[in-house]
Amino acid sequence: MRLSIALVVFRKEMLETLRDKRTLVSLVFLPMLLYPLFALLMSRLADSDMQELESRRSRVAVWGTLSPEVEAALTEDKKIELIPWHNVPDELRESLEKGSIKPPEPPPIGEPEPSAKRKGVTAAPKEDRPDERVILAAREVIGKRGIDAVLVPYQGFSDAVGQGGLGRVAIYYDSVWLDSDFADTRLTNALTRARERLLVAREGARGLPSGFTTGISATSRNIAPDERRVGKFLGTIMPMMLILMSLMGGFLRAADMTAGEKERGTMQTLLCAPILPIEMITGKFLTVFVVSLLTALINVVSLALTLRRLLPGEIDVPMSVHVLTFALLVPVTFLFSALFLAVAAFARDFKDAQNLLTPLYLPVMLLSMLTSLPGMELTAATSLVPLLNVALLIKAIYLGDVSSDLVLFTLGSSTLYAALALIFAARVFEREDVLLGSGRGSLREFFAWKRQKGGVPSLDLTVFGFAAILVVTFYASILAEKTTNQTAQLLGTQFGFMLLPPIVILLVSGASIRETFALKAPRARALVGAVLVGLSGGAAVSALAMRLVPVPEAFAQKLEQALMLDGQPLWVLLFAVALTPAICEEVLFRGFLFSGLLRAGPVVALIASSLLFSLAHGSIYRLVPTATLGFIIGFARWKTGSIVPGVIIHFINNAIGVTILYAKPAWVDRLVVGNQIPLWLGAPAAVVLAAGLLLMRQPRPEDRAGK
Repeated sequence: MRLSIALVVFRKEMLETLRDKRTLVSLVFLPMLLYPLFALLMSRLADSDMQELESRRSRVAVWGTLSPEVEAALTEDKKIELIPWHNVPDELRESLEKGSIKPPEPPPIGEPEPSAKRKGVTAAPKEDRPDERVILAAREVIGKRGIDAVLVPYQGFSDAVGQGGLGRVAIYYDSVWLDSDFADTRLTNALTRARERLLVAREGARGLPSGFTTGISATSRNIAPDERRVGKFLGTIMPMMLILMSLMGGFLRAADMTAGEKERGTMQTLLCAPILPIEMITGKFLTVFVVSLLTALINVVSLALTLRRLLPGEIDVPMSVHVLTFALLVPVTFLFSALFLAVAAFARDFKDAQNLLTPLYLPVMLLSMLTSLPGMELTAATSLVPLLNVALLIKAIYLGDVSSDLVLFTLGSSTLYAALALIFAARVFEREDVLLGSGRGSLREFFAWKRQKGGVPSLDLTVFGFAAILVVTFYASILAEKTTNQTAQLLGTQFGFMLLPPIVILLVSGASIRETFALKAPRARALVGAVLVGLSGGAAVSALAMRLVPVPEAFAQKLEQALMLDGQPLWVLLFAVALTPAICEEVLFRGFLFSGLLRAGPVVALIASSLLFSLAHGSIYRLVPTATLGFIIGFARWKTGSIVPGVIIHFINNAIGVTILYAKPAWVDRLVVGNQIPLWLGAPAAVVLAAGLLLMRQPRPEDRAGK
């Protein structure tokens, strides 16, 4: 690809973008106006509604007889208006006066709060509601909006209160209607005051100490700081708004640069120019990506300025939160820029592009809306769900509850999905029949399954297959954690999700297992080099990596406990922790993944496979050493053209580690201080490592000829 040509396409598309008034409106003016207007409108409406609500009196129908002291406590609140027997059916009044209807029982301790049941979260069955007739009558009366609530002091209430007994009263209200819900709050507060006064009077009359009838006074104190409360509110609604607004700019540009050009006839002119499809897709993708990124930046800046203006002076959202939020929008815009561009290319015209792209917006909206659900948080399970993981991570940043491991999972999986989308877009732009506008027919033809004959799998099949394997393995490992046998869990994961899936994919796709897995006998000097690298690689890498990212003692102990597999003998540990991963993980990473990525060049294959190898090990503390070892093993795979040296390096490295943990020799404790290998040991290990790599550097003649 000629980068200069791609930049020419990029400049041409950016000039057309800046000349388009619709794009500028959605890119700049809409975000700058939306957040202040939204915030002002919401705050004004909320304040206005609350003031109006508090100014109105609550009209309460009383279906029964209150005691004088309770009635006085209720009418003390000037906002409560009591209306005796208002609109009560005659038959119901007669039953209430006779006491033939039993009052509802309060829920026992440990059951859901009464408010939750009353608000319809948990509906009580009708057979458990002795006051069913009262409920139906109150529902009809309140539904006419003539009154806000019904208060029923059940038969004998006044006598029971006056004689030191228990008076039973119930409030009937409609939680969906705001006035009725507010009336319930007023009545509950007034009845609480009446109850407290009654208890004090009874204690005084019997000479009991104050608090005798209460027993325990409990007070709930909210210890969440103001910043965290604001973060909860912002984290609930802002991820969805920021993501949707950020994608809006790319949505229009992608449709215009593909279907719009078909409609204007300029796509055919562009295809006649002496440029490669990859150069054209690069230029167009950069344009959509930059426009989406600018939209995201302007949205974040507008939000930051709005919050700084509206929040009180003592409450502030740190600038670092806004910076991190924008950084998280980068992989999202990257993913959807490629996806919008690829999907819009199948459209016949601009209108058809909107019809094709709109369904993409629906899952975006649904996944973003999930962040507003109570209890929905970023976990290991949600960190691999596209888009939802980023939205939940933005929510966690606002709340200040960010886990470094989950950040690693989220960024790693988002980058993988973005790469998939970009490969998909590149494949679409390689097809002239798609770009020339044969529409939905091209869409069906594009996704038609074609079995290949031998060779290594294509780049898109490799990335898609690896992403599917990674996601399935991750969720399966969560289920496997329920198994108490750690050895069976490890072996099942290795053979079932590392070794078997790539074999199945190759068999189904028709690619060659031998070529893809690089099942070749390496040269003897390469084998010697692999042994040297395996013996020295762990010490050389750890000596440097542990100083860059120190490992906490708690994590080291947890890792050691996991590797020991509940006290298995050494031969079982060597088989399960050293030999099995050396075969299964090398087949997946340096066989299936590396061979496919090699189509994009050795640099891409080395870097991407090593990063994904480290991501699969699932901890930020193992990121640097695992990625470095993965790069070294990938180098061995590339230079020797065989997977065997990598298996040897992997096995020796793991075997040394697990043997030391099992035997726990005393000299290791004297050598390793604070989980760090001394540099005087790491330096000679690095020399041996370099010697081993040099021995593997020269490829075999047939490998060179094949390359």
